[in-house]
Amino acid sequence: MDKLNEIQNLYKEYYSYAIKNDLLEVPEGIEYREFGYGYFKKVDNRNISFKDEEEYKNWVLKNAPFHLYKSLSYMEFPDKSGGANKKKVFRREIAFDIDVHKTNKCRHSDDWVCDKCLNAAKEQAIYLIEEFLMPDFGLSKEDLQIAFSGNRGYHIYIKPKDEEIRNIIEHYEKPQRRFFIEYILGKNLNLNKVGSGWRRRLVKEFKKKRIATKQFEKEENWKKIIEKRKNKDKIYSIINETLNKLELDEKVMDDDIRLLRVINSLHGYTGFIVKEIKYKELDNFNPLKDAIFNGFNKKFYNVKIKQKVDKINIGDEIYSTKSKEIPASVLLFLFGHGVDFEIIG
Repeated sequence: MDKLNEIQNLYKEYYSYAIKNDLLEVPEGIEYREFGYGYFKKVDNRNISFKDEEEYKNWVLKNAPFHLYKSLSYMEFPDKSGGANKKKVFRREIAFDIDVHKTNKCRHSDDWVCDKCLNAAKEQAIYLIEEFLMPDFGLSKEDLQIAFSGNRGYHIYIKPKDEEIRNIIEHYEKPQRRFFIEYILGKNLNLNKVGSGWRRRLVKEFKKKRIATKQFEKEENWKKIIEKRKNKDKIYSIINETLNKLELDEKVMDDDIRLLRVINSLHGYTGFIVKEIKYKELDNFNPLKDAIFNGFNKKFYNVKIKQKVDKINIGDEIYSTKSKEIPASVLLFLFGHGVDFEIIG
């Protein structure tokens, strides 16, 4: 059996289902969006545009890309090569990209995935929402669009239901967008004058480590308080750990022509769905089950895996080098990670 041809057929099967059931994202203002796609690289080509939804869906059905992206920006000339000036960017969505690396608890190679690194990514998404976007920026769950990235991450879009507010923030220039990242990563944190948001967050962390917090809750000038404490090194360490809790891709906020994965497309490295998730479902979301196309769990292949691979748990089953029969979901994962295997029969 031709391996590449079979992989391509699986992508076509998924996109046929996703489009038939209106699952694949159709970006707002599609005629002003740039698209990119890839097969063996994340982005083999970009500067693609579509005049309408029908043309877009027909293209996806015909080409079945392994990676599919849309621009966060709206452009007058999305199909022109070059930067934002040539494309004439006139509006841009605000989105965060959490991209987690292998954790200390993981027992696999750097580019593999397991429940531990996937849970770490989810915990960071929840932390970003519950510690920053809602309390500090005044957003509600209805103002957010959340998507699992298809790998070890999450994309969180700010889409206020108040159209006037949304119109304002989607016309922010780069320095204004940069404020979101600077604030959330604590790059502008001044210990001589700690604001209410960071005060609340840090006091919470101090209490977990049994640090007396009464002075910190009342005073703005923390530097003066900390320097008088015998445990100041521990306090500074807690502050530093808190500042580094989130792994955010800063370029997603900075780059005027940044591409982000189309929601409910497939991720070419894992075969997982870039799945949209409701906020109330996030806590119980399990990518190893919930981001797998059900059709891929019903189709099995006899294979010979020709190299040693880490174990992968997809669905409720664990697969390894010794596995002889695997579902399409695992086949796509192995292919996306460049594993040498043969389909038998």
